[in-house]
Amino acid sequence: MTKAHIPPQAAGNKDRVVSANVRLADRVLGHGRAAQGGMWFYSLCADCNSMAGAHYDAAYADFSNAVLARVNLQQRFHLPPVRLAPARVARSILIGMFATSPHLRVMFRELAEDLLNRRDRITMPDGASLRLAICLDRRTRLAGMYNAVRVIRHTQHYDVFSEVYFRPLAWALTPSGRGPAQHAGQSVVDGQGWAVVDHWLQYGEDRTAADLRALCRAPLSAVLHPMNGHDRDTWMEFLSDKVTAILEGQIPS
Repeated sequence: MTKAHIPPQAAGNKDRVVSANVRLADRVLGHGRAAQGGMWFYSLCADCNSMAGAHYDAAYADFSNAVLARVNLQQRFHLPPVRLAPARVARSILIGMFATSPHLRVMFRELAEDLLNRRDRITMPDGASLRLAICLDRRTRLAGMYNAVRVIRHTQHYDVFSEVYFRPLAWALTPSGRGPAQHAGQSVVDGQGWAVVDHWLQYGEDRTAADLRALCRAPLSAVLHPMNGHDRDTWMEFLSDKVTAILEGQIPS
């Protein structure tokens, strides 16, 4: 296995970015020792890591840097006139997401094989959806399977197979096609209006200058991770340290 930076180093995920493992001990979450060097997991095979670096990560960095140069601190963003390679960007982040949890390779084996084999056009598997939002918080987060529920004041749930929060973008691989149990309340991702970008994988890799305004149908929401909000104490978190790896960090000012 090789070290996989998620998002790619070219998007600023390197050097002075500090991160630490989130560990579960006696049912209490705490942080390990913080270190510089970015957000990464040592969990991606050399072939996948090299392929992402050679074909997709530069496109992701170009998109991320272009968005960062054009956003401000408003709550919701009119889509900037950013040009991007949608298939390459989506493939870059999805390959990184597979590094967050080995269980994803079992659950979505065909998607993993399509990414590895660079299939011309890829369809997202039933039961999963790739979501995108804006995140301007300097706090970063990288995690595999994670679930949280809030029942105080109102009922909400936050359920992801994988998540990447790294300014200026937030990505989540979420369950789809299965309505939440009645007691689970509204999905945070749906309630905040994250864009669904599954169709980006339908573009060919040769499409390198698509207009973001044509790829997303509505303004992108500006979001924080639920556990970084002022009401964190109202959430119950569900995870297993045998299944879920979590990194949290900070982008320097």
